[in-house]
Amino acid sequence: MAASRTKKPTTVPRYPERKWGPFHGGLSVCVWTNEVDQGTTKRFFRSITISPRRYLDAKTGNWEDAGSLRPADLPSLMLALHVA
Repeated sequence: MAASRTKKPTTVPRYPERKWGPFHGGLSVCVWTNEVDQGTTKRFFRSITISPRRYLDAKTGNWEDAGSLRPADLPSLMLALHVA
């Protein structure tokens, strides 16, 4: 007997409130608006995500996320964080 599949409820895709970038190497900064339901009221708060630097892997040909930043990436990141 095959297991029945239940469909997940469709959710509305979330987009950032504001985005700066992508800068050289794919680095970008996004500001997100989050909503918390506290019973009778709703509260909103913001969070910031920093997208990692990206590079093309010569062996596989796939784009990968870098775990570090280069010194040349810091001015772009500082500018975007200051504006955010």
